[in-house]
Amino acid sequence: MVEKQFKSLQELIDRCTKHDYNAVKEAFSMKKVYLNTDQRADYIRKEIFRITEELVSISQKVPALKSIAFDWHTPNFVWETSFYEYLTIAERRKYIAFPYDSFDDKQYIENPASYDESLPYFSDIIELLVYSQYLEDLQKTETKLLPQPETKETTIDSQEEVSSKKVVGKENPFNCTLNKSEIRLLADCVNEAHIFTTEITPQILEDFFYCQLTGALKSTNNRLLAYFMMKLSAHEYITYEWQSVVANNNLVLAPMKEKYLNASDLSTANDNIKYISPKKSEVIDKFIKQLKKG
Repeated sequence: MVEKQFKSLQELIDRCTKHDYNAVKEAFSMKKVYLNTDQRADYIRKEIFRITEELVSISQKVPALKSIAFDWHTPNFVWETSFYEYLTIAERRKYIAFPYDSFDDKQYIENPASYDESLPYFSDIIELLVYSQYLEDLQKTETKLLPQPETKETTIDSQEEVSSKKVVGKENPFNCTLNKSEIRLLADCVNEAHIFTTEITPQILEDFFYCQLTGALKSTNNRLLAYFMMKLSAHEYITYEWQSVVANNNLVLAPMKEKYLNASDLSTANDNIKYISPKKSEVIDKFIKQLKKG
């Protein structure tokens, strides 16, 4: 009975989200017609900031909405994720008791908040889902508008080819600028925040940043790992393209599966922390402040 009612709730959410999202998408398409390429890029950038602020505002209202911000890609998220657990008993009873066949689409369109009393946070849920999809579209569109780097063809004279020579020096895919004392400080940060399942030494962290690990580290929380790496890249201690370096060098295993984190996993985690900082992010912030003081 309970699961059946929440399945009906999910179907209703999906229907209303599709309607509202199509309206937003159509409005965006119409606006693009009146903008040249430069104006379009500027408008999209401003929209990304605006929608991100809206998402943060909605997500912070109650824990149930915050859970959707992280899990909205999951099919049947109202039942399969932590959304149900975050609801109060009174809120669950309202969702279970609601006669979903009586839902009036016209009434909802005219006043989206009209069902919020009988279906807690309903209009907020729809808005959160619509904005999340819209933000993804904006980010993809912005990427397409960015100038593509020119590929330069290089020719090598066969007579100038050098036979295999040993290249000296330490490879630095992360473009790491951290010295040994800074790495020692960050090792304490990683252990206190519990970013990996094992406690690490400064040497292990240094091997991580120079892609010389003899094995792999295992993430406890991809969003926390992304927050740590994002903070370092924001202050130019490592490259902005850290996601590709981690993925290409098989440096980290996923929390729940015996597989290496790929660029998509890390990109998703990085997108999620734009809305809400992960638990223990304050530990990372504390160490980053110490790092900046020198």
